[in-house]
Amino acid sequence: MSAFFTALFDLKKKQMAAQGGEDAQILEYTKSKYSVDLPKSEIVIPRTKPIPKEKPLTKWERFKIEKGINTREKRSRMVYDEHTDDFVPRFGFGSVKKIQDKYQWAMEEKPKHVESGLDPFTYKKNEKKLDKERQDLRELKN
Repeated sequence: MSAFFTALFDLKKKQMAAQGGEDAQILEYTKSKYSVDLPKSEIVIPRTKPIPKEKPLTKWERFKIEKGINTREKRSRMVYDEHTDDFVPRFGFGSVKKIQDKYQWAMEEKPKHVESGLDPFTYKKNEKKLDKERQDLRELKN
């Protein structure tokens, strides 16, 4: 056992000498003066099959790299709302959009609203209904 420790401390002396003399100071506070840097071990494990080759990129992956699209980052479900001074869902029940609609008590009247004789709020509702119907038609075509 003492031969093992002797070999380790001889290795430490060689490392200290390589760093700059036998009395070289250890500048890092994390290392003690008795620590020894062991050489990196290499373990070769035989494989039954060869290492797989890299697969070629698909069209989508190449396009994503060209355009710089990152699909890993997902948008969070919760969003900060200034009206409630809290985080609320981005969509669905109690969403930001519905809260903003509730707090929007004034809307600019555009010339096409005046021609149709509708107030801006009902005009906006009708536009939403039309958009929904158009979307349903697109879904039926698919």
